[in-house]
Amino acid sequence: RKMDRVNRVVRQLDPNFVAASSSLCTCTVDSGVAFLVLNNKPVNSFSVKVREALGAAYKQAIDDPSVKAIVITGGKGPFFMAGADIPELQTMLGSDPSQVGKFSGLGNELYNAIESGPKPTVAAINGVALGGGCELAMACNARIGVKSCVMGLPELTLGLLPGLGGTQRLPRLIGVKAAVNATLKDKKMKSKEALKLGLLDAVVAPGDLMKSAAKLALDIASGKVTRRRSLFLTDKIRSVEDETIEVEKARVGIAKKHKNVKHPFYFLEAVLYGLQHGGEAGIAKEAEVFAKLVCHELSARAHIHMFFASKAVFKIPGISPKDGKKGVRRVAVLGGGTMGSGIALVYLMKGCEVILKEVNQKFLDSAVERIADTVNRVLKAQRMPPIAIEQVLRGLKPQITYDGFDKCDLVVEAVLEDLKLKQDIFKTLEKVCNPTCILATNTSSIDIEDIGAVTNAQDRILGLHFFSPAHMMPLLEIVRTKHTSNATLATSVNMGKQVGKTVVVVGNCIGFTANRIFAPYGQASCLLADSGIHPYEIDKAVKNFGMPMGPFTMSDLSGVDIQVHVGDILTGGYPATSYKSQLPLLLFNAKRLGQKTKAGYYKYVKNKPVPDFKGLKGFLDQSKAANKGVGLKLTGKETEQDIVELVMFPVVNESCRVMAEGHVIRECDVDVTSVTGYAFPAWRGGVMHWARNQDGGLRRVVDRLKYFAEVYGAGNPTFKNFFWPCDYLQNAIDAKPLNV
Repeated sequence: RKMDRVNRVVRQLDPNFVAASSSLCTCTVDSGVAFLVLNNKPVNSFSVKVREALGAAYKQAIDDPSVKAIVITGGKGPFFMAGADIPELQTMLGSDPSQVGKFSGLGNELYNAIESGPKPTVAAINGVALGGGCELAMACNARIGVKSCVMGLPELTLGLLPGLGGTQRLPRLIGVKAAVNATLKDKKMKSKEALKLGLLDAVVAPGDLMKSAAKLALDIASGKVTRRRSLFLTDKIRSVEDETIEVEKARVGIAKKHKNVKHPFYFLEAVLYGLQHGGEAGIAKEAEVFAKLVCHELSARAHIHMFFASKAVFKIPGISPKDGKKGVRRVAVLGGGTMGSGIALVYLMKGCEVILKEVNQKFLDSAVERIADTVNRVLKAQRMPPIAIEQVLRGLKPQITYDGFDKCDLVVEAVLEDLKLKQDIFKTLEKVCNPTCILATNTSSIDIEDIGAVTNAQDRILGLHFFSPAHMMPLLEIVRTKHTSNATLATSVNMGKQVGKTVVVVGNCIGFTANRIFAPYGQASCLLADSGIHPYEIDKAVKNFGMPMGPFTMSDLSGVDIQVHVGDILTGGYPATSYKSQLPLLLFNAKRLGQKTKAGYYKYVKNKPVPDFKGLKGFLDQSKAANKGVGLKLTGKETEQDIVELVMFPVVNESCRVMAEGHVIRECDVDVTSVTGYAFPAWRGGVMHWARNQDGGLRRVVDRLKYFAEVYGAGNPTFKNFFWPCDYLQNAIDAKPLNV
């Protein structure tokens, strides 16, 4: 019955599509082997047209009596197939399940035919094989790759799950435990690991790929090598009972991290169903839950929005990447403190030569030690050999002079937040650096134009705002001034890509974008605490919403002293719409600075936060007293959703102010900033996407903010100004977001 179904699918492939789609998938025959070459630039994504072209080329191969076996590969370039066509997937979001069912059904029919059709198939993997590309390779009867090839199933990062048999074939090829871990962790398997696990049958040199694949395909056709159909393999599957336990372990392991979303659990459901009922039934279950996610889950919409948003942020209107240099090779960092050392490490890890300058040898030695310790820790965690650590550190040139600055492409200043000090440094940099060198500051509080005003180099001065720890946090805010040239900006964006950062270009204002839009988050949290809602209750509500930690836990982690310092800057910069609580200052004065002093909003036992109701009570009482007992007029029956809206809707409001002032290019820039800078849950799509796509959309945000201002803040102008929705937000209700 299985072969009858495969042959029926093959017969139904449209013979008229061969000529129309030959450019997307060519079929050439040589010595009994048909070579099917995918050519859908730039990444060979699996679109409907590619599926049809591949099917037509496959039918052409099996109809040709001279063809004994088939090899499938990618065209010129480093891509076998990079996965599904995401824009096509996006058009299906929220659509009728029958449309999604047709998409996955036709794809699975083709892949099943390739796996079990009349002629054996071999995948010649010339580069990246991810998602649908990896699934295509697994549907072939064997797989040969080059050393540089990469394989994996990243669909969960889009809020989906593999939809073309990946939930069934990968466990049967490499084992259930390895397959589940690789998919849940979005693991990209390099050739060596793929070969070891059994996902690849051989690894060869690029020049030998097609010859080796053709020989293997003919050997399978002649019977010299056994033809293996991945969907029906059992040699790496233990008993159903044992594998069920393995899947349940994984379910328990992800329950806490993914409690707000369904796609990881649907993935495990499909895997388990296939183990219990067979691979074909498993594919049917996979298609069923895939359709549920595409048609009904907002998390899929959010993840796909973030996929496009994270690419859009690199596109600056009116500026081309070609306007600047491709990247940087020699970098100097001034200041070896925590941030300066971290910035130096960012460039060292990407193979740049880095000059680290300090004011004296003592500070310099401490900075070098700090960098060396971090490099050791990071590379050992990645299981890199000692020589790799040595190679990274070999690029570091610690010094207390400006020697060699004339050869630098980029200088990043990361010294104390003192305007006069920074101005003196930039005057010196203008003299010692070459006239094309970019001069950047990592300031988080000083107007960049004030820093550059004392120079004649303002066209090549900007802010590079890294987030701590710089070598780990993905966001890099590139802060341009009205003087920053296109070449400087283009080179900086290219540099951000070079070092693996998610770049968002923002305007020059106090707090820039990330810190500014999240200032009301901390202020609102303290306002609720001053109004009688306990900080631990606020932290719990926000964490249940999807943030990795609550605002008070976050303050303890970064340091209450940092909260006070940054809070003073931001409330001073925007006094009319800010709320300043005395709670952080009271803790600061008592030297309760958070984790580093073993006590802050929480007390710390073995570096883990433990509620300290008794210790915190006095500070809460004093903070309320400082406000003369005046707080929000709460009902005492506020729910977790109320708490979330009270602390998050002001973030939406401030984001709209930032957009109104022109400090970000697009609404999705705010989304990317919130996710990569402040760990707003990606499955909610960023602050603005979440606000627009919740029940009631932006109208609910506006109505609730007005309610908070007029009811909770009745009679208090500070509270009313803090919550009142800005004009941009109110006008955005019926306007489409400015995205790319």
